[in-house]
Amino acid sequence: MGDWTELGEIDLMQVQTGEMTGAGRYDTTMLIPVDVLRLTSDGVLGRSNGRWIVDRHHRHHPAAKYWHAEDILSFGFTSHYRHMWDVFRQTPLGIAGENLIVVAEEMVQPAMVAGGVRVETTEGVVDLKGGAVLEPCVEFTRFIAERPDASAREVKPDRERLRNGVRGYAVGIDIPDPIEILVGDTVYIRSA
Repeated sequence: MGDWTELGEIDLMQVQTGEMTGAGRYDTTMLIPVDVLRLTSDGVLGRSNGRWIVDRHHRHHPAAKYWHAEDILSFGFTSHYRHMWDVFRQTPLGIAGENLIVVAEEMVQPAMVAGGVRVETTEGVVDLKGGAVLEPCVEFTRFIAERPDASAREVKPDRERLRNGVRGYAVGIDIPDPIEILVGDTVYIRSA
């Protein structure tokens, strides 16, 4: 395996409290900023105003339908948001629903995260498995393109602009004990 290369620091953390898509709309009220993100093998929890909130992709979330161990923590990059702002419009960081937004100067390609992601925290280091591309859903595409009534076919070109990692990535968490991460912790990728 290769060496680890620093990408940048965590700039934003959040959890998704419920389903953001449905009835053809994209509901951003499901996103809650958090001070601490606790990583577990079952998913993530976030602490906000002194209470823990279970993320929508956690195995034990009340509305969990399909749980996939390989995509329970999602992340995006400031560079990807700059790209989306150039192509579509300026929106708040994290509006695509990622758990983490990492400061990055350049676009992060799928091959760059395929070898895994590492977060260096004050508690230690956590290695995260894989780096699956998050596909843009029709509802998010309508939202970012400001085309709420467009059909799936009509927003297909816009969805293409959000593919190949632009929309973000997801990783699995395979750790024996929970670990907490904070804004300012450093994210690395494994070099080939």
